[in-house]
Amino acid sequence: MSDEPLLAVDAIEKYFGGITAVDGVEFEIEEGTIVGLIGPNGAGKTTTFNMLSGFLPPDDGEVRYRGTDLQELMEPSRTDKAYLGGAAALVAGLGGLGLASTSDPSMAVSAGATAVGVGAGLGAYRGQEVLKTRYFDHKYSRPYRVSRAGMMRTFQITREIGNLSVFDNLLLSPKDQPGENVLKSWLRFDSVEEAEDANRERAEEVLELLDLEHLRDEYAGNLSGGQRKLLELGRVLMADPELILLDEPVAGVNPTLSKTLLERIRELRDQGYTFCVVEHDMDVIMNLSERIIVMDQGKKLMEGTPEEVQGDQRVIDAYLGG
Repeated sequence: MSDEPLLAVDAIEKYFGGITAVDGVEFEIEEGTIVGLIGPNGAGKTTTFNMLSGFLPPDDGEVRYRGTDLQELMEPSRTDKAYLGGAAALVAGLGGLGLASTSDPSMAVSAGATAVGVGAGLGAYRGQEVLKTRYFDHKYSRPYRVSRAGMMRTFQITREIGNLSVFDNLLLSPKDQPGENVLKSWLRFDSVEEAEDANRERAEEVLELLDLEHLRDEYAGNLSGGQRKLLELGRVLMADPELILLDEPVAGVNPTLSKTLLERIRELRDQGYTFCVVEHDMDVIMNLSERIIVMDQGKKLMEGTPEEVQGDQRVIDAYLGG
């Protein structure tokens, strides 16, 4: 295990107008642990969580995953930049083709105008990104690049695709599927088929792990709230991340499914996964977490073991309004 923490949160701050939502919060998450993030309503937990996952940029401070600032992880890749340039060239070429191949002047003008308009739009977008980055300290927001790096999150309100089966929802999640590449689909069909077979096998394993086998072919939109939480965790597992951020995993879940979900989280921790959990249910967080960060009024109030947190008068005052 590396001496460097898997996730390091360094004095992050976030403002909304004149309101300070998060004020200098810092902590670390070590590999193979379950860390809880708690606090009374309005403490800044959700805003902090959104910064940890790349959905919001810090106004100050930084979040580092394996030593790299998330804002660097989310910068445009060479592929992104090439896509913008290539798309502009393609549109311009199609427009020129339209001008040369049609005998209808109005159609030629329309094709040319479309090409110029779209090309100008792509150029303006790229120019805007450059200007914001150079002169306005622009922070990138491409959370999908954070998930590709190995850190993924769930949501309090699940985001399954309701008109697909549970099994098909799982099959959508694996990263870098060769079947998503047109050339590989045509030229390397065998490798695509092998990858899809491996994904199906993994999906069956996840269904068994989460006790969802009996719902394999059920539409995800027909699941109960607790079953959707399990499916959300399953979709994350299909992408094989190192760090999983759980946003109120048992909120609205019946006790039986809550017990199943928490047992699975512990099993996954034992397999080497790392978790950061935001949860309002204090019994859950105390029984699940090895370390707990307590927030209040946008600041980190304290950090410690469940026993230390339960016995800290500052925490009692924050929750009871003392």
